[in-house]
Parts: sequence; C-alpha cells; structure tokens
Amino acid sequence: MTGHRQRVGNVPLVLLIFYTLFIAFMTLTPQQLDTSPEGPIGRVLDFFASHRLTEWLTYGRVEKLANVAMFVPFGFLLAFHLGRRRWWIGWAVGAAFTCVIEGTQATLLSPTRYATVSDLITNTLGAGIGAVLALVLMVLLPPREGPESTDRVVR
Repeated sequence: MTGHRQRVGNVPLVLLIFYTLFIAFMTLTPQQLDTSPEGPIGRVLDFFASHRLTEWLTYGRVEKLANVAMFVPFGFLLAFHLGRRRWWIGWAVGAAFTCVIEGTQATLLSPTRYATVSDLITNTLGAGIGAVLALVLMVLLPPREGPESTDRVVR
C-alpha cells in the first residue's frame, strides 16, 4: 500500500457503501420527507421566514442546498478511496448515480416523487465539491513513510 491507502485502509470504501445506501433510502423510496407546513421542516422554515436575517431561506433554496450537501460526502469518499490519480471519478460517478436516481423517480416512482434537472445539477455539483475536497486533502497530506528497515543478522 502506498500514500493515503496506508493511512486509511478501507475505511473510505466502507463508509461509501453505507452512505450510498443512505442516499438510496432517501431518494428511492416512495415516501418523501414530511414537507407539510405543520411538519418539522415547515416549522423551521416558518421560523426562518419570520426573521429578517434568514427570510431568504426558502423551501426551494433549502432543498437545493440539501441536494448539494447530500452528495458532498459521496464524491469525497469515492475520490478519497480511488486516490489522487482517479479523484475525478468521484465526480463522474456522482453524476451517473444522480442520473439513475432521477430516472427512477421519473419512471418507477412518478406518482410520489418528482425528477428535476435542478436535482441533477445540484447533486452533481455536490459530488464534484466532495471530490475536489478529497483531492485537496490528499495533496496536503504527506505520504506516510513505510516502516524503517532494520538490519538483521542471521546467525
């Protein structure tokens, strides 16, 4: 093993698997989060709307920010697992994954879910941000030195 692989082993891969299952649960189930005005999200948005500093935080903006934020860890973990040379694959796979999600929402889940180009763009942006952050971290972290060789005398 070399570089960041020695330092972290398979941790990014294991986290990526669990995080991918989380994204699938959040996006590929028939029911959406409770978005009614009486639900927790509605109450928080009402609170933000009632204050001058946060009145700009509408449901549409929160949804877009949440889509970006949900895919940042995905792009980060995949890029970090793949390493410096293939970091960009985290971004590309994030885009492909969101295409699969939006396609499934548009076809199989169309009675309860809505596929949008906006979701495709924001999810891909999030995966790209995560992949770039992983690249920056891998560049900043110096490679770990291997164990020092010791001279052994055979008697």
